[in-house]
Amino acid sequence: MARFRGWLGVIVSLLLLSLALFVLYNLDHEYKWHDLVTHVKELPLSILVLAGLLTFVNYGLLTGYDWLALRQVGVKVPYPRIALTSFIGYTFSNTLGFSLLTGASIRYRFYSKEGLTPGQIAKVIVFCSITFFLGLFLVGGIALALGVKAFPAALPLPDWLVSSFQAIGVGCISIVLAYLILPMIRQEPLRWRHYEWALPTSRQAVSQILVAACDWMLAGAIFYSLLPSDSGVGYWSVLAVFVSANLIGVLAHVPGGLGIFESIVTVMLSPFMLPGHILGALILFRIIYYLVPFLISLSLFVGMELLQHRAKLKAWLIPVQTLSPILPTLLSLAVFIVGAVLLFSGATPAVGWRMEWLADIVPLPLIEASHLAGSLIGFALLILAYRLQRRSDSAFILTAILLAAAAAFSLMKGLDWEEAILSTLILICLLPCRHLFYRKGMLYNEPFSLSWIFAVLAVLTGTFWLILFSYKHVEYNHDLWWEFTFLHNAPRAMRAGMLVAIVAAGYGLHRLLRPIRMQPDLPTPDEQELAFRLVQQYGRTQGYLALLGDKYLLFHPSREAFLMYGMEGRSWIVLGDPIGPEKYYDELLWQFRELCDSYDAWPVFYEVGAEYLPHYLELGLSPLKLGEEAIIDLNTFTLEGSSRKSLRQTYAKTKRDGLSFAMIPAEEVEAWIPQLQAISDAWMGEKNVREKGFSVGRFDKDYLIRCSLAMAYNNGELVGFANVWTSESKTELSIDLMRYDPEKSPGGVMDFLFIELIHWGQSAGYQTFNLGMAPMSGMVKHPLAPYWNKLGQLLFAKGNRFYNFQGLRRFKEKYQPQWRPSYLVSQSGLKLPRILANTASLISRGMLGTIRK
Repeated sequence: MARFRGWLGVIVSLLLLSLALFVLYNLDHEYKWHDLVTHVKELPLSILVLAGLLTFVNYGLLTGYDWLALRQVGVKVPYPRIALTSFIGYTFSNTLGFSLLTGASIRYRFYSKEGLTPGQIAKVIVFCSITFFLGLFLVGGIALALGVKAFPAALPLPDWLVSSFQAIGVGCISIVLAYLILPMIRQEPLRWRHYEWALPTSRQAVSQILVAACDWMLAGAIFYSLLPSDSGVGYWSVLAVFVSANLIGVLAHVPGGLGIFESIVTVMLSPFMLPGHILGALILFRIIYYLVPFLISLSLFVGMELLQHRAKLKAWLIPVQTLSPILPTLLSLAVFIVGAVLLFSGATPAVGWRMEWLADIVPLPLIEASHLAGSLIGFALLILAYRLQRRSDSAFILTAILLAAAAAFSLMKGLDWEEAILSTLILICLLPCRHLFYRKGMLYNEPFSLSWIFAVLAVLTGTFWLILFSYKHVEYNHDLWWEFTFLHNAPRAMRAGMLVAIVAAGYGLHRLLRPIRMQPDLPTPDEQELAFRLVQQYGRTQGYLALLGDKYLLFHPSREAFLMYGMEGRSWIVLGDPIGPEKYYDELLWQFRELCDSYDAWPVFYEVGAEYLPHYLELGLSPLKLGEEAIIDLNTFTLEGSSRKSLRQTYAKTKRDGLSFAMIPAEEVEAWIPQLQAISDAWMGEKNVREKGFSVGRFDKDYLIRCSLAMAYNNGELVGFANVWTSESKTELSIDLMRYDPEKSPGGVMDFLFIELIHWGQSAGYQTFNLGMAPMSGMVKHPLAPYWNKLGQLLFAKGNRFYNFQGLRRFKEKYQPQWRPSYLVSQSGLKLPRILANTASLISRGMLGTIRK
């Protein structure tokens, strides 16, 4: 039901915006894009300076909102800090919208440093919002109640509409009066559930209303100063229109009154001046009152961040733990703005002299292609901006590429250097923040928020309206679609708009018609504990990876068996065989198969053993050999004999070099975490690798403290470790992470740890020691062997530049293990390449990880 109400709100807001743009387009007056541009160009510099000064005063007055709010909460903050917070907060929320996300985040960041609690900051935000609406309701209410009849001759309105406006105005004024009277008749705080709100005093309430009313009157004065001076319309009439339009925009639930505000102002003032001049004034107002202060505050904010962390700046990169958490949101909104600018640019005429200059050096086909590419990139950036807000790794890379391409195409399509500079600046801001975007697999699967859907649809609606508005003087005929010239802009805009409409409709239909992507919940602590008990009971040590909390768990209805899986694309990938009694395997595997079928997903089983293949074949799946696992029989292993001479000598040498061994139980591991972290960082830095995922563990405190640790000391100093997978059944012993300090460890430390663990396992009564898998090894060599086997043989023989296949096999071979085949079981045919790519991406934590170490 809540989702339905959300969609209903989006549809209603979009319809109101479309209606407003329709009214603008169908005004009785004939006006052109040229009228708008002319008014902007001919406005005297003195007027612009006056508007700028009034804007400065207005933002100074806005600091009163926060000053009054902090007094109401009962905390003292230096006024310069209040002014800075208020300025940055209001410019961000006014320009970007989403005030609860932008302005509230800014206030939390700055006021928390002044010692305010989250509860106090929340009260400040609520108080400022109340103050804003008090001013809007008072001035807007008076405007609706008394100012609707300001234009009786030129703009006749039906009596019912006038009465409706007056009733709304009286209602708004009544709300303000009730707010004034409430502190006089009630002294106790207002309470709702567990929340308590202290009422302001009568003096504070009057101060709120006066500050907010003056704020709106100043904002109206800024807009009035940008209108033609010979219109014959006075300030108070314009203020009535200005505030009424804002009030109706707020009541319509359209963010920022977008379109609603412009439509009402244009319709009400069009009898007295050219609509193009009104729209020109509106655009200038948006630039002077919103855009310029936002750019100034953004520079202040970034500058403060850089100064605060100047000691930690290295090569333009700031450690992620010191960066403000608001940066991904700001960058995503900036990218969204670039996308909107590109779309709007593609819909409006190019500057004539620039096209004449380009005609001499750039071929017409390149200009046409650049125009189409610029509009498509604009739409793509609208989509990617949301993924950036969600910190998507893939979205970051695509956005960086598209921003660079946007700068180039902007220059080639019309010498639009302004857009090229904007794209380049945002790209420069984005690149140093690479490490903030770390989440994998979020480019496509995650649904958009309703507010973001509305924002994208609003930009697209505005783009199509701009095409109609900019070329309404051009008579339509079918030949325009096929007209390719340097100086005719309408055909290019039509083609770009149609291409964007097709791509947007296709993208939207694809998302609507695609299978529903289930988002299961990650395991709870109780579920992880149950899985751990089953691992201990049945000795399948690979189940320790369930403790990482990054895989989903599916339990048999009896809760006596489970499997763990991850999701990448349409592939749902199970790691290993089920854990529990084999009698439950068939039912559990079919349970997973049916779950995949319900969501049109592909079931994949990774690293399963040969002994359980019949269970998977019953599912109608096909096996592919991945390699072989090295299993040491601890009952027969010994270092004696000529075949183990080399291993015996290596072990003796490590002992002479001062290496010693200790086994630390899981309950004592937490105290060693800082030292282990230092060793892990040194090892990863020397190997130039990053943490993998899914089928292997990672350095994670909560995970490591559940495992015993094998420690290697060099002359008493800890130099290496391995986390050990043990079980109560003592059927199998294995390790996951094995890391050592490259500078402090002598040669052979890995062999030393393996041998000591084997001896420890023998003394503890374990049956086998699992050395892990040797990928692509053990493939059958035969002319009639499957193509997969031939590919595996080729990779094993020639792929050492990508992965040390042969070296890993030789390292494990010297322990003379038993080799046990390991398989990937999945659907075959054309799905297989995507399944393999999804599996590699899941293990490597993103497709880029498959080509990195």
